[in-house]
Amino acid sequence: MNKLLRGIKKILISGLVLVLVLSLSGCSADSEKNIIKHAKDKYGPNKHIKTEELGEDKTTCYFTDNEYGFEYYVSSYMNEIIIDGSSFGSVENKGSNFDIQYYNYLCNTLSYDLQAIEEKYNVDIEISDGTYIYYFAQVYYKTEDSSNASSVTKEISDLYTSLDTRHYWKNLDVEAYDCNGEYLGAYHYEQTKWMTPEDEVELDFILRIEDLSSEAEYLRKEQHKFTETGVDIKEVVTVLGSPEVTIDSMVTYYIFTIDGKEYFMTDFMIINDIGGYEYYTTYKQNN
Repeated sequence: MNKLLRGIKKILISGLVLVLVLSLSGCSADSEKNIIKHAKDKYGPNKHIKTEELGEDKTTCYFTDNEYGFEYYVSSYMNEIIIDGSSFGSVENKGSNFDIQYYNYLCNTLSYDLQAIEEKYNVDIEISDGTYIYYFAQVYYKTEDSSNASSVTKEISDLYTSLDTRHYWKNLDVEAYDCNGEYLGAYHYEQTKWMTPEDEVELDFILRIEDLSSEAEYLRKEQHKFTETGVDIKEVVTVLGSPEVTIDSMVTYYIFTIDGKEYFMTDFMIINDIGGYEYYTTYKQNN
């Protein structure tokens, strides 16, 4: 019966998605006027340079950013809707290279300051090329002494922050590695502090706990024997990169409260009711 209900639910959701997609479908790219407005609303004051049209399928407007002077484009284009091999018309989308142009501007502006930091601390600094942005810079130590990693990464982050008036990348971190390539930690742009690998793991679980409930309040972490969790070892899943959990293992409890009641989430995963993997938590077991 449960499988039947899930099947019906899946069909209904698929139908609703199809209706939504069809309601958004159109026949031509957006107008120059609307693209210019979109660019100003999303990216800030600019100067419109020119517009290029490729029939009814694509319109591209080029701009100069008023604050920094770099050029970028915003395009409106049509994408065909294909579902199970059948075409259901086209839908209008917009794309832009503003993010990467803005990022490259910041990197170029900071290049001399970063070179000075390299010489001052005897390190190499590699800047992300922007194709997949999750860090701003990586610092590599040339000597055994990396004790100042937290202050060096903060100095670099402060330079970036001083120019980043648009705040487009809130998760850009400055990472540090010792002379053997071992990861030391990172200065986190959003948290505005240095974090070791252990701190980052704890933060990851704090965010997972917050996803459980807006009322969740993280308290602390503790080490416990696996046997104290009450979980059947057969339910435990060993994921790639994680140590195998056995009956004799020590595991970590990330303890939190919701509505005055105390719960914990563990650092090992189990198979959930729908066949997926999730970190075991007493909150879900009791609610």
